[in-house]
This record gives sequence, C-alpha cells and structure tokens, in this order.
Amino acid sequence: MPLRILLLFFICCVLGTMLNAQKMLLIERYGKANPKKIYVGETIRYKLEDDDQWYIGVMQDIILEQNLIVLGDRYVAIDKIVKIRYTRNWAKRIGPMFFWFGSGWSVFAAIGTATDGDSSTNYRWSDAIVTGASWLVAWTIPKIFKYKTYTLGKRRKLRPIDISIIPTKEEPAKAIPIP
Repeated sequence: MPLRILLLFFICCVLGTMLNAQKMLLIERYGKANPKKIYVGETIRYKLEDDDQWYIGVMQDIILEQNLIVLGDRYVAIDKIVKIRYTRNWAKRIGPMFFWFGSGWSVFAAIGTATDGDSSTNYRWSDAIVTGASWLVAWTIPKIFKYKTYTLGKRRKLRPIDISIIPTKEEPAKAIPIP
C-alpha cells in the first residue's frame, strides 16, 4: 500500500512539472465560443502584412507584455500577422486510402477474371474507370484541401493568453480569511 501512494505521488510530481505549455495563442472569431488554440511548441505558418511570402517557425515562447511571439530565430509582433495557415492532416491521410482502394479494385477484378474459369468474364472498362477515378481523387484531394487558412481582421483576431497556475511575482497568492 505505501508503494502505491509513493508511486501516485511521483506521477503527480512528474505531471505537475510538465505544465509548461500554459501560454497559447487563440484565433478568436466574432460570435463563436470555441477559439482555435495554438500552443507553445507548435509549428505555425504565417503571413505578415505588406508581404506575400509565407513564413514557418516553431513557437518557443510568447512575451505577453510586448505582444511578441518568440520563434527559433526571430521575434514576430502578433499585430503584424494577417494570415495563419494549418496543414489539414485528414487530407494527407485520405489520399493513400483512395489510391489503395482503386488499386485493390483493379487487382481483385484481374484476379477474379483470371481464376473464375468462365471465358465470358473479363476485366471491364468499368473496373479501369473505378481505378482511374479513385487515383484521380487520391491525387486531387490533398492538393485542394491541403491547408486551412485563417485571415485575421475584423471578424477574427489573434490573442495571446497565459493560464499558468503559478502566481506571478507581481501578484502573490493571497490567503482568504475565514470569518
């Protein structure tokens, strides 16, 4: 029994020290209650105002007082970001699924034609069309739906927040008197 308590205490201490991802950026949309959250440590793709180039970087920290994002080799002012882009993982995963579906359709149709013993059945154009169409879908879906882009402006804004549990030096924790 004491070993279980010691193990539970150790797990709580280890998990308590991993609460460093308490700073995040919120992409808030006017009229929506659930914002998109970007945590420290995530990779972001962004476009700055008066610039047509997309930049990429891993967020290492957020400086709330100066409204800055600390990336690997630079600081970026949050007010200067006009677009943020995310890679859609479902689009990457669905492409190979359609490819293998079309390949399997064609392979099973060819095996069925070769092994059924009936000379009147053969590999048909409809089998080739299903295979070709699924390969075309496998190629186009990741190209079309690769990114989700958020344009910041009147309806969306980017807001940094810090929800750390540890009290700051400016505002120490205060005891509540019991009457």
